[in-house]
Amino acid sequence: ERLSSMECEVFERTPGEAVEQALERVRPEILVIRSSLLKEPQLEAASAALERLQLVMRAGAGVDNIAVSFLMQRGVSVANAAGANAVAVAELTLAHLLNLDRRLSDQVVSLRAGEWRRLEFAEGPRGLYGQTLAVLGFGSIGREVAKRALAFGMNVRAYDIALTKEAAAAQGVTWCSSPLEAVDDAYALTVHLPLTEATRALVNTDLLAHLQPGALLVDVSRSGVVDQEAMLHAATERGLRIGLDVFAKEPSAADRIFEDEGIRACKQVYGTHHTGARTAQAARAVEDAVVRAVSAHLHKQPVPGMIE
Repeated sequence: ERLSSMECEVFERTPGEAVEQALERVRPEILVIRSSLLKEPQLEAASAALERLQLVMRAGAGVDNIAVSFLMQRGVSVANAAGANAVAVAELTLAHLLNLDRRLSDQVVSLRAGEWRRLEFAEGPRGLYGQTLAVLGFGSIGREVAKRALAFGMNVRAYDIALTKEAAAAQGVTWCSSPLEAVDDAYALTVHLPLTEATRALVNTDLLAHLQPGALLVDVSRSGVVDQEAMLHAATERGLRIGLDVFAKEPSAADRIFEDEGIRACKQVYGTHHTGARTAQAARAVEDAVVRAVSAHLHKQPVPGMIE
């Protein structure tokens, strides 16, 4: 409705329609896309539509589902709603940390089965207060996680290639020069990095070995940043407890079956259904970002969130 009120003619994909089919049918000037793939095969299949396309707006953070270079080489701008879902993802991150430490979901399952295991569940938790949290990736999501972790009384270390000592100090966290320095003897690790060649399998056997035994790992970033085999090995050998919102073998949005046996068989893995950014608050924030970007484009102003 908000886009229509801006004198935009808005078209939606029909049920079962592929992105490339919608592009060919509509041939838009602006494409708003969420999680569907818009890689070279899809774009080449709709090559005629690219003649009119001027802006691709990702309704979310990150653009790893979009062939950015391919589009930019053809004069198409790409933007995203960076930071719009940061609060929602940070909230889920803290929920995972609390669940891993207190085994909340296990307690719920046990209670629903008619069991009362108070003494057993009371033995394990260390609590988050006073513990050290390593945050890898200190963009908008990492900063929101740090705020909440500090409120819980955690000591937060942060690593990000763009983070300065001054910026870290301003956020109340300890600046680290490397991921290894950040995780060394930490109780918890949360991952908020984009998937690039530099970050692929960054969280590997060596890095995980520097966490405390029985540590907590939460990955809400992109599948591939954490080496899944190394992660599962650490769960078996070092008691690592793991919260995941992304998976190496993640089903598509249309699928209803999760088939990764390695993840399903590991009792120390607690997974959510890639719902980190899915709250009403995040939806409103993303919608606002999309409207701002489209409005700026229509008025020939700089588009917020533009990928350079």
